Amino acid sequence: MVRGVLIVLLCLLLPVPAVAQDTRAGVIAQQQADKAKDLGTEGPSEAELVIRRILISPLLNGGDGVYPWFGSVFGGAGMAVGAGYLKRLEKAASINLLGGISMNNSILLETRLAAPELWRGKLRVDASASWLDVKGVSFYGLGPASHQQARFRYDYQPTDLTFNATITPAKWLAFSGGYSFLNINTASDAPGPLPAVGPGLGAGLRYNVTGGGVAIDWRDAAGYATRGGFYRATWRRHNETNNLPFSFDSHEYEVVQMVPLVREQFVLAARGLVTLTSSEAGQQVPIMLAPYLGSGSTLRGFATRRFTDRNRVLLTSEYRWRPSRYLDMALFVDGGQVAADRRDFRTDGFETNWGLGARFHGPTFTAIRIEVARGREGTSLVIAGSQIF
Repeated sequence: MVRGVLIVLLCLLLPVPAVAQDTRAGVIAQQQADKAKDLGTEGPSEAELVIRRILISPLLNGGDGVYPWFGSVFGGAGMAVGAGYLKRLEKAASINLLGGISMNNSILLETRLAAPELWRGKLRVDASASWLDVKGVSFYGLGPASHQQARFRYDYQPTDLTFNATITPAKWLAFSGGYSFLNINTASDAPGPLPAVGPGLGAGLRYNVTGGGVAIDWRDAAGYATRGGFYRATWRRHNETNNLPFSFDSHEYEVVQMVPLVREQFVLAARGLVTLTSSEAGQQVPIMLAPYLGSGSTLRGFATRRFTDRNRVLLTSEYRWRPSRYLDMALFVDGGQVAADRRDFRTDGFETNWGLGARFHGPTFTAIRIEVARGREGTSLVIAGSQIF
């Protein structure tokens, strides 16, 4: 009797662990199946999707019709907003009309015409007309020893008619030449004659400007690139036609190089810029057209046009990395100096600043650049609608 009871108990108890084990395995399998239903292909985050929708929109990535515009009417005038109209025609021809107003009520009106490409796309001819009414342009005095407290402000009204032709015998090589008619008026509420403050102020200047240049560009795209280089040399002759002593020549040389690291996730970028002017005896360079340092594209840690003189040197280096497909971060250092004579440049005379920036971009363009820069005179915030180089 006892033996039979034991056998029955063993038969009842032995299957229990197996059933429990099968039950747990089934529960786990069902949970995994439920999770699998919620899983999909790994993709961009919600933030990246929002940025992508903005960057690939026709308003930023190109397209016909009316478009909103934001940027800068003139360096130092603050952020500006406006609207434009773009019409694309055959063979890369286009018509672009633009109007904008800045935070300090400076105004920009501009028209750009691009003729159809010629010579199998190797020759381009374009023309532009612009009118500016800029309020409160800053001038701190000439030379590297100018003081912040010496700032003088004037209004600047240039009218510019320009015609250019560009020949590209190779994709990476371009030769350009052009002519501009430039009319300049300046005014200020300050008492006293303006020419005593800076060369050319208060004088009605009228120029015939001729010039040319050569450029080698093997970057991915001018608006946004992670590799390649850009090398440029230009010459301009400003011939004053009102018999005023402000005719001069200018030469500018620029070198940009980018070195990608680790599949272009990290980039070392550098830029060098030299601007030299010369004039005959008795002639001067007006301060409105003189080389300067201090802005969102030169010395970013200093006020716009903080240093002005006949010649300048600018050196910039950046370490860039890409935390997202539409966002680049950058650590940068700028150094530069101005001089009345090119022989006055000194290795120990550079003004410097450093900073951190973020750039939102598409595959071939930069939509917005936000940077904070620190120099010896304080901290500056830069907001721009293009890459610095």
